[in-house]
Amino acid sequence: MSKYKLIMSDLDNTLLPIYTQERFVEIWFRDITAKFRAYGLDPAQAANGVNQGVRAMLYNESGRKNIDVFYEEVEKISGYTREQIEPPTLDYYTSTFENVYEITLPNPYAVRIAGLMREKAEHAVVATMPVFSPEAVEMRMKWVGLTPDMFDHITTMNTSCYCKPNPLYFQEILDRYGVKPVEALMIGNDVREDMQPCKKLGIDTFLVTDHIITHNLPYDEYRQGRYEDLVAFLEAL
Repeated sequence: MSKYKLIMSDLDNTLLPIYTQERFVEIWFRDITAKFRAYGLDPAQAANGVNQGVRAMLYNESGRKNIDVFYEEVEKISGYTREQIEPPTLDYYTSTFENVYEITLPNPYAVRIAGLMREKAEHAVVATMPVFSPEAVEMRMKWVGLTPDMFDHITTMNTSCYCKPNPLYFQEILDRYGVKPVEALMIGNDVREDMQPCKKLGIDTFLVTDHIITHNLPYDEYRQGRYEDLVAFLEAL
């Protein structure tokens, strides 16, 4: 019997490896500005609003959903209303966002990890940075063979009121299922965004080192290993 009631996993560079974050940003900016232009919006003006909207979500501590904070900031910065910005943004995330696939890497362990998360805990959650729409997260999951029905919950801009590395982001997930920190496990590749806030709350962790991001922070104290080590750890629960 597993000691965990809840197992969470990060997505980008954990379940879904990305070749380079810088190239991701380049492709995103190129394609979303083209979409704004196609809808008759000034691309630079709209993209600047979206950039600042994302920043507002990253620092959101208002207790309001990230999506509401996002569009409030977009309207303030860009001068466009939510009704003007939302259609091209959603259109982008359900169409040309697919271009990001070219900079992702395969992960033959992703489906097995997802299956073990569901098998070894009462609740399995994709705990990804909640600055994207559900459509965008589900598309990225699809690239490594994952589907929403494999999980009980997926954090998105529509569901979360905080972002990593704010411990309240993880507390919000715990509260959703009435789970204590000691009853939860977080799987991630980022020392600052995944490991540190979970340690602060008392959540158990597994640091995936295949695509580790350290931010020059120490990480020897965390349980860690490659994908095959993670699978072995989960199988043994």
